[in-house]
Amino acid sequence: MKAHDIDADSCLLKAQGLTKRFGILTANESINLEVRPGSIHAILGENGAGKSTLMKMLYGVYVPDEGQILMDGQVVELHPPTKARAKGIGMVFQDFRVVPALTVLDNIALAVGKGWRLRRKQLREQIRQISAKYGLAVDPDAYVWQLDLGQRQRLEIVKVLLVPGTRIIIFDEPTSVLVPQEVESFLRMLDLLRKDGYGILLITHKINEVLACADQATVLRAGKITHQVTREEGLDGDALVAAMMGDKSLKAVVKPAPDLSETPSEVLRLDNGTIKGDHGEAVLSDVKLSLRKGEIVGVAGISGSGQRELAETLFGLRKLSAGTLAVHGKEMKGDVKAFLEAGVSFVSEDPIKESVIPGFTILQHMVLDGMPVRNKGAGIDWARLRSELEASEEARSLALAAPERRADQLSGGNVQRMVLSRALIRKPDILVISYPSRGLDIGTTRTIQQRLIELAEQGTAILLFSEDLDELFKLSDRLVVLSGKRLLGPYLPSETDISQIGNRMLKGESA
Repeated sequence: MKAHDIDADSCLLKAQGLTKRFGILTANESINLEVRPGSIHAILGENGAGKSTLMKMLYGVYVPDEGQILMDGQVVELHPPTKARAKGIGMVFQDFRVVPALTVLDNIALAVGKGWRLRRKQLREQIRQISAKYGLAVDPDAYVWQLDLGQRQRLEIVKVLLVPGTRIIIFDEPTSVLVPQEVESFLRMLDLLRKDGYGILLITHKINEVLACADQATVLRAGKITHQVTREEGLDGDALVAAMMGDKSLKAVVKPAPDLSETPSEVLRLDNGTIKGDHGEAVLSDVKLSLRKGEIVGVAGISGSGQRELAETLFGLRKLSAGTLAVHGKEMKGDVKAFLEAGVSFVSEDPIKESVIPGFTILQHMVLDGMPVRNKGAGIDWARLRSELEASEEARSLALAAPERRADQLSGGNVQRMVLSRALIRKPDILVISYPSRGLDIGTTRTIQQRLIELAEQGTAILLFSEDLDELFKLSDRLVVLSGKRLLGPYLPSETDISQIGNRMLKGESA
């Protein structure tokens, strides 16, 4: 299945002078770009630079306040998204648009149009053909709730490819949900799509991926284009970073040498734990894990190895099927409230879906999660709370968006900043945190990493789940690996290397 058999020098889509405002905020200003068949156009920028807003205009979610969009040389109106899809534009969002209670086949049938629900055999075969062609392994009969994030993304891509007439595909931070092994497969898939004539818009902040695959790059900062370059002109990583960051300096992450004079006290212990998945199957067995005050323990594992289930168990969201879990020496059998009272905080792997209440502001989310309430008469002194939040080191260091903004209108990166700021402000005894740098630009990632180191220095024990092995080695005092339904380790970063940990992720104890 090919996208479009037209001249490679022609233009599938051209944006001219696109501007979008939300109240006093100008999210995009006078944006010009083009999409050509058989070409990958990367859109880079820090979180909040306006990348997602721009893509949502091109997909018909938002109507531009100024400017126009042309396809095949003609001015087009793409709002609502049904018009964009009819014009051949597909989009793979950060927050996947799937129905968890339905199968992969049923989700795709809903997307590709009427009649397919009755032609299930034919659709199942098309799913398998597309999956095989582009390396998108996905079981048509699996229920979506059973899929990990990488598998859900593959479902979304297959869904877009099966919509008749698709010729432009927009990917919004696609590798933010992928482990390193999956990123290589994703980039190979992009190359196959390019060879088949699709026009690709790739929203990202990862310079190495742009250098690996992009034919053209556009950099946004504060809603404006600061740099545009083609591969022929020379894609330069330093120039792209400079265009993204502006005058801001990129600070190195500094982790002090551990104090070996005494062993810190144990604050959490899991013995002989068996943890079951959503369908009652054993995900992890005979788990032994300890956390000490002020240390960072990194958790490595390929996608779907039990990361979510272990993290939820350590916050009371999931019950142990066997074994014991103790916090500060006290066995934990209660719900989330008991874990909060014991000093445990939790950052989930999918904050957009699991941590945002529609209609609530950033400030309201902060108060709900334990920010001390200031009263004024019979009500809450919101003005004082706002000032305290804006003055906090956590909010300033992470460039948190304005407190009065609705959380459900934030970009994925800004939701991540909100959730992380909220966790850091509490200064918990124990922090269970999943993928803190997922979807974040390089500057914010380094700030987050330094804040976690500082939080550990203040005494917080941190269990850090990450798909980035470089991040785990940079931050962790000890490492454990999830593989083959077991927790392996711990290992000292100074006595192992990334290759050995990667092999254990894939092969378990035999590596």
